[in-house]
Amino acid sequence: MVEDSKEAITLPHSLDAEVSLLGSLMLGGANSHSVMGSVKGDEFYLSRHRIIYDEMLQLWADEGVADAVMLIDRLRASGRLDQAGGEEYLVDLTSRVQTSSNLLEYARIIQEASQRRRVIGMCQDLETRARSGSGKVRDLIDEAGGQVLALAEDDSKQGIHTMHESLDKVIQNIEEWEKGSVGVLTGFKELDELTNGLQPTDLVVVAGRPAMGKTTFALNVARHAGLVNKVPVAIFSLEMGYDQIAMNLLSAAAHVSATKMRKAKLNDMEWSQIIQGVDRMREAPIYIDDSPGLNALSIRARARRLHHQKKLGLIVVDYLQLLEMGGRVENRQQEISQISRAMKQLARELQVPILTISQLSRAVESRDGNKPRMSDLRESGAIEQDADVIMLLYRKEYYSPDDEDAKGKAEVIVAKQRKGRTGSIELAFHADQLRFGDLAYESFPGS
Repeated sequence: MVEDSKEAITLPHSLDAEVSLLGSLMLGGANSHSVMGSVKGDEFYLSRHRIIYDEMLQLWADEGVADAVMLIDRLRASGRLDQAGGEEYLVDLTSRVQTSSNLLEYARIIQEASQRRRVIGMCQDLETRARSGSGKVRDLIDEAGGQVLALAEDDSKQGIHTMHESLDKVIQNIEEWEKGSVGVLTGFKELDELTNGLQPTDLVVVAGRPAMGKTTFALNVARHAGLVNKVPVAIFSLEMGYDQIAMNLLSAAAHVSATKMRKAKLNDMEWSQIIQGVDRMREAPIYIDDSPGLNALSIRARARRLHHQKKLGLIVVDYLQLLEMGGRVENRQQEISQISRAMKQLARELQVPILTISQLSRAVESRDGNKPRMSDLRESGAIEQDADVIMLLYRKEYYSPDDEDAKGKAEVIVAKQRKGRTGSIELAFHADQLRFGDLAYESFPGS
């Protein structure tokens, strides 16, 4: 018979669910394959059950089945039969099964108990460290947020989707596209035609060398989403304060020189344009977070909270290389990799596109023509791997100021698009007004 262990006394667990699941799997119950793909060995409470399940996974991989006889033979050969409870215990597991039709429910109970144990362990660890008084409290808070997010992320990965359900979703997507449903529009006609907008769950990286207009481009996209399409937008800024961002947004919306605004040298027409711009933008659902010390963990926590309150449709992060992870890392390259992955995971969790700005390496400066490439992404190839869309900004005017044809123009190179084709789009660039525009509808330069 199954005996309770001393280790099964205090923490949340369900021995009945563990026994029923293991026994059902040995009997080849319905949904066995689904359970094998979702439950992890360390989610079992008893160590003997973890040993049994891990051996079952290996048997399933090798033989496609794992009945009691095969399992006993494998465990005996590996010298772990006694650790797994012995032959009698394993045979008894199958005899304890009342029905194997509830496999998914057994799995849910086991995983929920495991998560409860993880929460308890996390809280106990944080309490111990908080009481010790060592380290910075901000780091402790950020790490706590990261651990909670990791738990939520693990939970979000438990969804099991049948082919029937998956294909229904495909048809639903096609029908929405047929109706003209697209992602978050950037406001640039040719770019939106190429990308079909910024798609939910996508990590979109806008990269370039200094003075290419990266932040201006990102804020233009945010302004169009919030002001024109009424999409709630969160802007996390590590470089500029909220008032500077607001002024840049207003300069672009009002078509008034930001330099003139800073110097307060405005004529009556410009004042009128600013007032009209303020009236249009005042109620735009754009939320700016310029909190000092923002890192990847705190951005995730703040974005989740804001998403719960406002149902975000777009997140902008300015910019990637200024971010820190918020925990202990071995080196900067590893940290950038973790940050990149964290941003992608956040986009998937919240089901919104995240547009993040990234620097490019100096290799661009020594190249003939100075055109950027994906390989120029600074500090980590993980950015290139994690990003769904990579846009590289290039302004020939910056490198060739005497080229009249290049004045007031910028090129957006869509170097990667996981769900579509790549290509280049030429835009008008109004540096004084901090805005880009469609060439077909704008006069330039200097307008």
